This record gives sequence, structure tokens and C-alpha cells, in this order.
Amino acid sequence: MTATTDALDLSASEESSLLAGEPAPPTGKQVAVVGAGMAGMTCAIRLALLGNGVVLYEARSRERMCETAPACASEQALFERLVAQGRIRCEYGRKLGVDLELADLHLWHDAIFLGVGLASSRVLALSGSDPAGLVDAGRRLAAVYALDDLLALPVPQRAIVIGASRGAVGMAARLKQLGAQDVTLALRHALIPDGREEEVARACFVRVRGWVAPLEVLRDERGAVGSVRFEQTRLLGDRVVDTGGFTEIAAHAVFKAVGRAAGAERDSLVRQQSREGDRVEVDGCFRTALPGIYAGGDCVAARLESTQARRHGLQAAQAIHADLQA
Repeated sequence: MTATTDALDLSASEESSLLAGEPAPPTGKQVAVVGAGMAGMTCAIRLALLGNGVVLYEARSRERMCETAPACASEQALFERLVAQGRIRCEYGRKLGVDLELADLHLWHDAIFLGVGLASSRVLALSGSDPAGLVDAGRRLAAVYALDDLLALPVPQRAIVIGASRGAVGMAARLKQLGAQDVTLALRHALIPDGREEEVARACFVRVRGWVAPLEVLRDERGAVGSVRFEQTRLLGDRVVDTGGFTEIAAHAVFKAVGRAAGAERDSLVRQQSREGDRVEVDGCFRTALPGIYAGGDCVAARLESTQARRHGLQAAQAIHADLQA
């Protein structure tokens, strides 16, 4: 399934209706939104209303953000309510390229929306041929686009695969088949009881560790991956919440399965590069050349009015949600 923008040509009143109401049941997906400008704020609200967990990363302090909040009063109130409900979590004082790395965001979340300004977009240096450090299995982590990609990487003795998708389960099983001695499949929640994915994992002697959320890759004295620190989670009502407990799992490599680019359906320029001058280039659904990473707002188009930036965030949220359900 591929998201399209056909159904997103909406009037102002129809757009407003998509930014109101109560959130849908949780999807189990978590999206990082970087930047709390108009595009980022709108994207975060819509994603949360669709049932996705959202972590909003903002370079400014909470006080400064509140002083310059771009949303109207009703949307600001909805945003605060979603934060209070735990549907949106905010991390302030986090700046991309300073104390926030794209590779880490890509590993810890199911998708990313970049709603950063032009200055921050220069830090990203996104390009189709050099995916911003997302593949560096020797010392850090790997975002692997297909099971066959594993054949090009050194097989670790201990590995952690993050995610509950079929791709993640298949990757964990493949690592065992390639000779990894210890493979752990780490999940923010649990696999569906008696589901096919859990059956495959157990049959291949993959250790399934549920109810843990990744926090940090810990290095050994040589700078290589030594372990991953997780925060323990639990189900509170219909939401996955942190418990305050922590655990570490030893590993020599960390993997996350992500979807491939959509091939012929993508514009050829997007496949070749994701920057045009100082702008991040995206397709009609605000996808960059890197699977799972979307962008909108000032880093995509020059001199946007607030209504245009708002529409970017709304349309990107719809596309992200549709892609995550595919």
C-alpha cells in the first residue's frame, strides 16, 4: 500500500476537522517529529489523533516554545491535552546535529518527520548515495533495507534487532541462520500471542524480549557496540508507558528493519538525491530518499506561509500513518 495525496486536497474547514476530536486506539507505532514549528506541531497532533505515539524534539526550551507557539488557541489546547494523555511526549533543548543524531532517531522510531528550519536542514546533509550514517554496522548500528543486505555485513556474535514487524522477525531469524550465537528481538510491547512472528522467532532460537524501549547504545573501551540500555515498559489502559526501570542487553551490533524505497513509483530525482540546494527534496507524500524519513515546512520549500506549513504537516502525517499500516 502506498500513501497518496489524492484525498488530501482539503478545504480549510476540512483540514481543521482533522485536527480535532479524540485520538484513535493506539497503533503501537512511534514517530519522531523534529521541530515544533507549524509543520511539526500539526504533524504531531494529527499523528497522535490517528493513534500513533509521538515524540516531539524541539531545540528551544519549553518556555520559549510556548511564547512563540505557532498553532491557534484551539490546536494549542489540543496539543497540550494530547501531551497530558501521554499521546505526545516532548523533549526540549534537543537540536539536530548537536545532541540529536538522525541515525539514533531512525533506530528508535518507526518513522521520522523533519519539520526543521533551513539552517538545521543544512546539518542533515541527506543524500541517496550516503544515507547519513544509517549503515555503520562495524562500530554503531545498521538500518537494513532487506534481508539480503545482511550478507554484506559482518555477522556479530551477539545482536539485537529492534521492532515487531515481519521484517524485524525475519532479520533476527536470518542472523541466527548466518551464524550469530545470540540474537535478541526487542519490542516496546509484546508480540501477538501465538502469532506467526513469535512462532518463527522461537523456532530459530531467537530470544524475544518484550516491554522494553531502547534508550542508548553503550560502547566498549574500543568504541564498538557493547550493549544497549533499555527502559522497561508496561501497558496502562490502552497505552504503552515507561515504568522507570532499566535493563541492559549485551550486543556487538544493533539492527532495525526498514522498508525499501518505492522504486518506480518514486520520482527519479528523489531516488538520486534528497537535496536541492539547501532544501531537502521530497516526493508528493513528503518522503525523502531515505525510507521512513519524511520532511516538510521550511526545510522543503522557501518562504512558506503558515497555512502552507500547516498543510505540509497534515499531509505528511496522513502519509506516514498510511505507510506504517502497509
